[in-house]
Amino acid sequence: MKHQTDFLELLQIDYEKYPVIAVVGGGGKTSLIYRLTDELLDRGKRVIITTTTHMAGETELPFVRGGDAVKVQETLDREGYVIAAEYEEETGKYASLEEGKLEELKKLCDVMLVEADGAKHHPVKVPAEWEPVIPACADIVISVIGLDCLGQPISQSAYRMERTSEFLKKSLEAPITEEDIVKIATSICGLFKDVEERVYRVYLNKSDILTEKAPAEHIVEELEKKHTIAAYGSLWEE
Repeated sequence: MKHQTDFLELLQIDYEKYPVIAVVGGGGKTSLIYRLTDELLDRGKRVIITTTTHMAGETELPFVRGGDAVKVQETLDREGYVIAAEYEEETGKYASLEEGKLEELKKLCDVMLVEADGAKHHPVKVPAEWEPVIPACADIVISVIGLDCLGQPISQSAYRMERTSEFLKKSLEAPITEEDIVKIATSICGLFKDVEERVYRVYLNKSDILTEKAPAEHIVEELEKKHTIAAYGSLWEE
């Protein structure tokens, strides 16, 4: 199925030059990873999906437990893509592989997509000390923020709400503003944490819930002033 929006183009992702893409931040990471996978498959690319934290399990998708290289290769030959991760029976979630295993597996595919953060479906977050878990081999980091946090209290919309409240210097009941999103997206204590010299993109998800697009456009403009390439859209619209 062809989609109207091309997210690889929207986010200006040069996957030939930067083939390992880590996705961090709030709600929509997994959906974005699967959308990028579809677009890469349409371009004839071989894709490995993995995680350095946890990722929702999808029973019907091609999966190689433990990332066994021979099985990964076989599955890529057959399907074009594969989820390579550990699996936790008690939670039904994919779990992380060793860093060395990621280095080994990235040689087998054209593009590797890594879910490198957790937010328990909250639209926005400020990371804890141990977050995110960006693998050393990552070339690009995309941070995801759900625009459904706009105007909502920190206590309702933020994962790690106390940390977010402290970072923004606001009470837990204060609503999240456009300026807050810009600050979270660009601060090394926010979603720019541990990005370092890597290519960085910001994706503002769920723009379909806004009655007008002005807030999303304003955030993108403010991010561009800080030399951060950003885009907004919806992973559910099409």
